[in-house]
This record gives sequence, structure tokens and C-alpha cells, in this order.
Amino acid sequence: MLLHLVNADGKRLEVQLSGRPALTFGRSQEADVCIPDTKVSRIHAEIKSWDGEFVIKDLKSRNGTYVNGARVDIAVLKLGDLIRIGGAEIRFDKEHEKGTQTIVREMTEEIEGGHKGYRTILREIVQSTETKPKKP
Repeated sequence: MLLHLVNADGKRLEVQLSGRPALTFGRSQEADVCIPDTKVSRIHAEIKSWDGEFVIKDLKSRNGTYVNGARVDIAVLKLGDLIRIGGAEIRFDKEHEKGTQTIVREMTEEIEGGHKGYRTILREIVQSTETKPKKP
């Protein structure tokens, strides 16, 4: 399962849930997912795998944890649920292979973040699609 997180400042992040016993969210660097927002408690909420389902639990935060617009103390997550912690929105989704939308978003983030230039990314795309002749 995947979480698609969008911070209040528009920063995007995908977090893999499968294989983790728990995942914490909060303003503190000690949280597994740090959400730098004054409306988020230091350790605000957690998601745990429990009997094959994923459960979100508010950890006595001041401003609450919301699932599909309703404040919750604890809730079983269903595909497509929208979680709100402070100004961050988190969509609970199934794992999927990267499609064109994901690839375009990742390329844009690399360019805007100054990690790679447009020409470098194009070169990588061309190189990955080139077929190499087989040796006899």
C-alpha cells in the first residue's frame, strides 16, 4: 500500500506502507514522516498494520487527524481515503507501477530541485529506450 502526501507548501512524497509495522507522522524529526507545519503535533498520528488492515490512530494531537473530512481518534483505512494532518493531505492508495503521470511528476521535481537538467533527463530517457544489438 502507498501513501501519497502533499504538504501545505505543495511538496509531494510517496511512502510505502507494506512491510512496516507502523509509520508515525509529526512535526518532529523523530517522526517517520516529518510534516513541517505548526498545526501538526510533534508526534501527531500513526498508521499500523493490524490483522491485514491499515489503521490510523490520532496520538492525542491538539488539532486532530481527519479521514475524509471527519475527525477521528482511530479508523480503518480504505482505498482512496483522504487523510488530513495539519495542512498536509495524504491519500491512501494501492501500490501501482509508475505510469506516465508519476514519471512526469518525478522529472519535474528533479528539474525544479536542481538535481538534473532537462538535457540530462532526455539523455537518460533515450538511453533507456535504445536497444542494444545482441552479440553472436
